Amino acid sequence: MLFDLHYWPLALLFAAISALLSGYLGYLAPLSAKKPKNSWDGEEKSVARLAAILAFIIALVVERICFYYMQPALTGSFGGYFTPLFFAVLVAVPVGLIYAGGRKSAILRAALFVSILFGVPILQTTWNTVGPYNAKRFATLPNITVAKVTDIIPPTDEQHIVQVTPKMAELKARTVVSSKGNYSTRYSVGNLTLQAINRHRYYAAPLVPTNNNDSYWTPLFGTRSESPGFVLVDAEDKEAPAQLRDGFHITLFEDGNFCMNLERYAYQQGYKNGQLENATFEVDNNFQPHWSITYITPAYGDIVGQKISKVLLIDVATAEPKLTAYNQGDSVIKWVDRVVSADLVKEYAEDWGKYGQPYSQTGFGAWFKVFLGISKQDRMQPAEGDEGLLLSYTKDEHSIFVVPMTSASSSDHGVIGVLAFETDQNKAVFYPGLRGFNHGGSVVETMFGAKENGFQKYDVENLELYNIYGHLTWVAIYTRSQSLGSTGGAIGFMDAKSQEVSDVAYGSDLPTALREYAVKLAQGSGGMQATQNNEIVEFDGAIWRIAISGSSWRFQLVGDSQYYDATTQVFPGTPLLRDGDHVSGTFMDTHQAQVSVRELRLVSPGAEEKPAKK
Repeated sequence: MLFDLHYWPLALLFAAISALLSGYLGYLAPLSAKKPKNSWDGEEKSVARLAAILAFIIALVVERICFYYMQPALTGSFGGYFTPLFFAVLVAVPVGLIYAGGRKSAILRAALFVSILFGVPILQTTWNTVGPYNAKRFATLPNITVAKVTDIIPPTDEQHIVQVTPKMAELKARTVVSSKGNYSTRYSVGNLTLQAINRHRYYAAPLVPTNNNDSYWTPLFGTRSESPGFVLVDAEDKEAPAQLRDGFHITLFEDGNFCMNLERYAYQQGYKNGQLENATFEVDNNFQPHWSITYITPAYGDIVGQKISKVLLIDVATAEPKLTAYNQGDSVIKWVDRVVSADLVKEYAEDWGKYGQPYSQTGFGAWFKVFLGISKQDRMQPAEGDEGLLLSYTKDEHSIFVVPMTSASSSDHGVIGVLAFETDQNKAVFYPGLRGFNHGGSVVETMFGAKENGFQKYDVENLELYNIYGHLTWVAIYTRSQSLGSTGGAIGFMDAKSQEVSDVAYGSDLPTALREYAVKLAQGSGGMQATQNNEIVEFDGAIWRIAISGSSWRFQLVGDSQYYDATTQVFPGTPLLRDGDHVSGTFMDTHQAQVSVRELRLVSPGAEEKPAKK
């Protein structure tokens, strides 16, 4: 801070403006009734000069602090300089009035300054936000298209489902820091971020300096301390050990002081005309560390609305960071998972749900009722909680935020549609056919009540809405809380349209839970039905081999590599089937080598074995 030269010219400029305003008010000092007016001209000038000098000194300090610490976005009123002008007036008015001795004319002029300062942005904001026309503009910001009623969100890659919660990752990350040298005495683990690296899911976080010498005194004098690397925690395998990757020279941090602050670095690189948001630690496919920041600028009138202007990628593998700006959706940054933040997604979903519906766009009266909350007609809003905002990875290797939408009624827990936001660009799809099921707390309670969880009483974390086997599916992780995080116990699946405790597929590992879920889908209990993504396939043939497998019987047909699992619920005579029996039936195609039988019939028994001769 002491040697940073950025934005001193602007600080000097607005300090001078403050001095002029203060001097002008100070020039209106009260006149003595005992002396003619002209005899006070010299003293008035002297008073004005003193007011200007004092205001300049105070304003220079304030403006310097403003530009260095607050990093105001230079957009909006007065050419974007509302914030520094506000501080200039904030200093000038009291100083000027003190030297003016409270004279009425000075007070009136000060009130005029303040009225103009606040009146202009209020008028600009009103012009760009009030009325159905502006409502339509805000509703179009998320670029939402409406899917067919029969469509469903993109299929989730069930083999790469996140099985490690942030609390579980936190516990592992803290443990691995102490595995090398004196790292645990100098560094802590930063914010863990879920991401895909080489088609595998990890949590990544930088090692952050913790000692005052590294984190405060060194950057105070204009130099940077270094972090040697970052921590990786496998998000797909709860048994995998955390990794400590070092050999780097990371010098920028999300909450760093002075010249080690990430957003201050980007601001001083010239990205000052918008908001620097969504700072995320990202590791590329070569395991090189970066920071990504979304540069957001006002969408309308240079004052309201949020649109993504650039994606800032900062390479921090070496001691001297390198910033490069990209457009959202550029192929070169396809590996960056989060361009659109979860907070921006929620804001977009709220605006679209409120102003993107027919009623609010019918006229000013309807818009005003919706704006005040008097009318809830046609209105929808994102469901409470963070379900859907962890990142859902699809089979075509991209990620989406899945946001259940509900009505504006506080007592309503029913979903009336689902929004799927792309995370690498501002683009979303609304699925109106995904409705008629619950969200949030009631789902957590149902999954907590799974019979298999009755003894363990694991907590339920990371409730997410996925498309598994063509079915809209709630997925949750069962964990045990600890003082430093949590440990994993199991994973559960439940068809969103069939919220029954008995329909929760529970497993201590992913293959077991998926297998149980396929069985429940095959049985078609409750509201679960096959979809166009999982066709009902017929089979017919002779059993080659059959054996018991848990609570079901597994068999193969002659000349068929598929494994079939059947239970007594499907066919009561399943335990009596033998090699050579001719069977037929159907199964739900989940595109896996192992499937659960939906219907099973014995066509004819195989040849009976002849008794051995004595």
